[in-house]
Amino acid sequence: MKGSLRNKLLISVLLVTGILCLAIGPFMYHTIKSDVKEILDDRLAASAKMLSHIVHQYDVKNEKPSSSLTNELIQQIEQNKDNTEVIVCNVTRIDGELIISTEDGNQDVLTSVKDGYSFIRDNGTIWRVFKLTEHGISVTTAEKLDKRRQLFNIVLIGVLIPWILAVLTLIISLYFIIQRVFKPMTQLQDHFDKHTGNSLTPIEIEDVPSEVKGVIAGFNALLARVKAVLESERRFTADAAHELRTPLAGITTQLQVAMLKQGETVDNNLKQANLAVKQLTELLDQLLMLARLDAEQMASITVSSSASDITAKALMPLQGMIQENQIQIHKIIHSEQDLLLPQELVAVAIRNVIKNAIQFSSAEQSVSILVTEQPDFVTWQITDEAGGINPDLLPNVTNRFVHDKKKGNFGLGLSITKAVIDILNGKLTINNTKAGLRVDISLPYSSHELNSEQTLN
Repeated sequence: MKGSLRNKLLISVLLVTGILCLAIGPFMYHTIKSDVKEILDDRLAASAKMLSHIVHQYDVKNEKPSSSLTNELIQQIEQNKDNTEVIVCNVTRIDGELIISTEDGNQDVLTSVKDGYSFIRDNGTIWRVFKLTEHGISVTTAEKLDKRRQLFNIVLIGVLIPWILAVLTLIISLYFIIQRVFKPMTQLQDHFDKHTGNSLTPIEIEDVPSEVKGVIAGFNALLARVKAVLESERRFTADAAHELRTPLAGITTQLQVAMLKQGETVDNNLKQANLAVKQLTELLDQLLMLARLDAEQMASITVSSSASDITAKALMPLQGMIQENQIQIHKIIHSEQDLLLPQELVAVAIRNVIKNAIQFSSAEQSVSILVTEQPDFVTWQITDEAGGINPDLLPNVTNRFVHDKKKGNFGLGLSITKAVIDILNGKLTINNTKAGLRVDISLPYSSHELNSEQTLN
């Protein structure tokens, strides 16, 4: 299952609460209905028994009260004779003589019912009736069913409103509790989001549960192991480059001496050997540059310069190669803003792209350099007419040692360019065109906003 654990937990709680409400609701409804019916029936029976007791102690014909309390109750009955909103009553003797009735129009109906509880319908009105016969007296009490239903609805609403409010309060409380419980996970996620691909700084969050501490500790341990591996790789690359430079220098010297001794009859094998040594020296220089970039050992400092100065610095070491290969360089610069960038590093990144374009181009072909400004970036657009890159290699062309073996390069130039651009928070885009390859290098105007936490150091 995918998605947020927080949302899953909240939805699960809501589902459980909903199922419980559906299960408890019908039971609560029938329980309330049964209890209200029983209470109202008990009230009818209690009223009948009270009237039977009063009438038994009081002789209505002689109008001689046995007590002042009995007289007051009779007066209350007489006062409520016309009140049809409450319980109505009918009191008769066994011989049918009427003693008291609060429902003048329904005396025959109330008198004709059997003892106990029953329902009667009179003129479209349903009554709940209770009849009690004792001491030679029949007492009938009745209540409209509509009034009972109204009372039941009032009771039901009185029970449901607090219950619904309690459920809503529970859901809202659970929502905030879940938010608070998951707050450490949210903080951890924020720390993960802030870590870029080059960041190996450990995560430090205080006041977190022990479960989250275990996750953080494991992640930090993994970062430490990855950092150790990367540092070991950097040391190996740097050490290998330094160790190989010395014997290569000796071989180069010996080849040069041999060529001088033989003069114009230099053997072709010596030329090929010297060329191979130069290529290997160039490879080692590129490996050393990669190692320094990975460790962020920037030899250049950030100074104010222009896109024109950086471009000229990138082209300067390539003049011999340009003349030798008879390549035409078209340079158009539409940028006059000062750039606060490490000039040497940016020049190396641009130089590697231009060098590849020159190396793969044929005589009389051209390499175009267009520099433009955007709101947040300055962009070098370098295009050539060398036929482009194999589409299968294009997605991974900035990886180390990924190259077209037919063209004889080492596959490190674009890796160095990509490393420089990543350090400076820039963007590298490489696309084939109809004639060749287009490389866009976009860099911010200033490297002062470079976050040190985004580096491997």
